[in-house]
Amino acid sequence: MAKAEAKAQPKSRMYKNRVALADDVKQKVVDVMNVTLGAALDMYSQAKYAHWNVKGINFYQLHLVFDATAKVIFKQIDPIAERITQLGGVAAGTVRQSAEGSPIPPYKTSAVAGLEHLNALADALGTYCKELREASDKIDEIGDGPTSDFYNQLIVDAEEELYFLESHLEAGDVQ
Repeated sequence: MAKAEAKAQPKSRMYKNRVALADDVKQKVVDVMNVTLGAALDMYSQAKYAHWNVKGINFYQLHLVFDATAKVIFKQIDPIAERITQLGGVAAGTVRQSAEGSPIPPYKTSAVAGLEHLNALADALGTYCKELREASDKIDEIGDGPTSDFYNQLIVDAEEELYFLESHLEAGDVQ
């Protein structure tokens, strides 16, 4: 679902804790993080879809690349969710919540050949990386520097995967 089309997630329940941030700051950070949690789960499922369904001359290489991308994104999901709960929030991480709140467009499920999947996955991952950067900036503006810093490594890892996908596209169909 595109960001503009995504249904507004209701404010999540917050639990009292001793994290040294104002309650309204924690709530705002949790709201931003729940969008990225949805995006991460969506991105993971799109990478696995490409991994499972790619066909064509470069099948095996792309099958492995797409799985590597999925693994990197999967490793981001739990830390995002746990940071939400550390701040006293509820991690909105069911499949339905994720799909409803994700800013990543639906995957092009008509893709078959490697180049189609590469383009579809690179587009999705580019959106995910952009979302991480925007979330980091918003969280910093809200006043939670440590959580903003936490996002910096997520960005570096996701953008490395984007680089790997885009490197396959640089040569076009000559491989």
